[in-house]
Amino acid sequence: MAFVVLQNLHSAASLMSSPAAPVASMIKLLGPDQMVLLLHHQAAEQNRNIIYVWQQAQIVLGLVMGGCLYFATQKRMLSLVLCGIMLSLVLFQFWAITPEMAYRGRETDFPPGSTTSSNMIRASLLYEMLVVTEVLKLVVGGILASYLFAFRISRKRNGRHEIEAIDNPDHGHINRRVRASD
Repeated sequence: MAFVVLQNLHSAASLMSSPAAPVASMIKLLGPDQMVLLLHHQAAEQNRNIIYVWQQAQIVLGLVMGGCLYFATQKRMLSLVLCGIMLSLVLFQFWAITPEMAYRGRETDFPPGSTTSSNMIRASLLYEMLVVTEVLKLVVGGILASYLFAFRISRKRNGRHEIEAIDNPDHGHINRRVRASD
């Protein structure tokens, strides 16, 4: 998603550098500065929508993953807690960061006058908060994946020991019974 967001921001520049004939006439009509503002605003709106939809998808995926972890890992608490942390981070982004970021972003899309330093600072801080929470989700997800992988390997090892114990039974207790009855 980060790649898509960055590509959207660069699309305005690429469109302005080599416009198609109908776009070139629109640029002449609006003027290049106004056209760049309009294209930048459109890309920013598209990014805000993509982030919102991606967060909705992450909420659904987090709930599904939590259900799978609950039923598939013998209700191990660490995996459920890590999943809960990731889901909490997504919910924080969805309800606290993204709506405010959309509001502040729309304020700063069309200068002059709308890009006061306080508006720009707020918008940039919100974006940084979004990036930090994304990094935290990745770190927690990595820990969860490592834990599940290690849990799976240890479960396989325990299962092998049980199978080997069955394959090599200790018949000593049978010999003891036979000797005791003699």
